[in-house]
Amino acid sequence: MGGPSSVATWHTAAVTIRLVASDLDGTLFSPAHVPEARTVAVVNALVDAGVVVAAVTGRSWFGGAQLATSTGARLDWFIGSNGGHRLNLHTEVLEERLVFDTGDLVDTVDALEDRLDDLGFGYEHHEGFWFSERFLEQFPTTVDGGPRRNTMHEQRERGDVGKLFVSHPEMHTTDLVELVRPHLPESMYVTTSGISFVEITPIGADKGAALARLCRILDIDRDEVVAFGDNHNDLTMLEWAGRGIAMGNAEPEVKEVADEVTATNEDFGVALILEELLG
Repeated sequence: MGGPSSVATWHTAAVTIRLVASDLDGTLFSPAHVPEARTVAVVNALVDAGVVVAAVTGRSWFGGAQLATSTGARLDWFIGSNGGHRLNLHTEVLEERLVFDTGDLVDTVDALEDRLDDLGFGYEHHEGFWFSERFLEQFPTTVDGGPRRNTMHEQRERGDVGKLFVSHPEMHTTDLVELVRPHLPESMYVTTSGISFVEITPIGADKGAALARLCRILDIDRDEVVAFGDNHNDLTMLEWAGRGIAMGNAEPEVKEVADEVTATNEDFGVALILEELLG
């Protein structure tokens, strides 16, 4: 396996840290959806010290990984799709990608369509997306502000779908999660990243589980991990990490499970903590 030749131990007065994991949008990223120079500087200082730094995000590896490193942040791993896949940023090898059982996926979509009208759907394939007409009507732009486009033909039975998006024109995100959950088989996990649609992934494709798998490979204990997040899809990661830190702009449920709360992403909440720990 590629990556750092060794994992360093970063000592502070109160804690030993070997890995830092951070969500991107609303967390490591500024409101402009890029890592700012101050954040890049402290991330790179950690990497230079041998500490592992991983982006753990709802974004997909195609597009998302390049954006995470676009302003010079030398990250080690990119865990995307809420824990559904892991890209080694040193070797550019996609080391892991979880996908749905095709029968479960088709049955779930059919069950949801029978339950409620006006649902929109989107499918994350290995290297692109397909969105239904209703989904595109409800969400014509991406989180970055650009037009949302289909880059694949609908092929939900192809067997490479790693994430399912579900939208509704009137339902609040948390209500939609509660509507969807009873119709999912045990092989699926549902969450939201704050945008008004829900994201369904194969079981095991949540941020906490994915981060735990990476740490097992690196022989890093959860107590040696600091994690940052702001939304519902970060809950399992903040609960799993030895030190889970919520952003000042985080959802109330996230602040409740976190060990502490830092400043907002606009006020460099991640950088403030990392600078403090670096001394």
